[in-house]
Amino acid sequence: MRAEKMQVAIRCIPFAILLATVTALVYFSQEPPAAPKPAEITWRSALPSCGDAAPRPGTEPQEPLTPSVIDCLSDGRQRDGGEFALTLYTTEGDPIVYYLRAAAGTNDIEVLVDSSQDQFGGDPGWRRITCTIAELSSDLLRDCMTSY
Repeated sequence: MRAEKMQVAIRCIPFAILLATVTALVYFSQEPPAAPKPAEITWRSALPSCGDAAPRPGTEPQEPLTPSVIDCLSDGRQRDGGEFALTLYTTEGDPIVYYLRAAAGTNDIEVLVDSSQDQFGGDPGWRRITCTIAELSSDLLRDCMTSY
């Protein structure tokens, strides 16, 4: 009787190894949960859209902060504000979204950065950057985006 139990146990070992391997693959292949949006992001005031851009890596490089985007954000300062969404990609291909926001009646630019999908970044999540820029340009906006 004992030999029969031993043979059954030996036949089950490959199955147990296969089951453990599949379980580990499923567990480790799941994406990490997205970082929750902070309240200041979730409840931010809606601003008129200045569009969006998402230049993919490996495509012909083009300036996403075009004169029409700059004009829209500048005009938004005189009117009801404006928001432009720019998605850039990490070396690994993970998206990082920058929301450039110009509120009416101010020289401040608010940049909300969503790096919650950056799996290899140091501290993925959301950040808020504020810069005062009197005259908007693509160089000054880019400097503001990277000033964290």
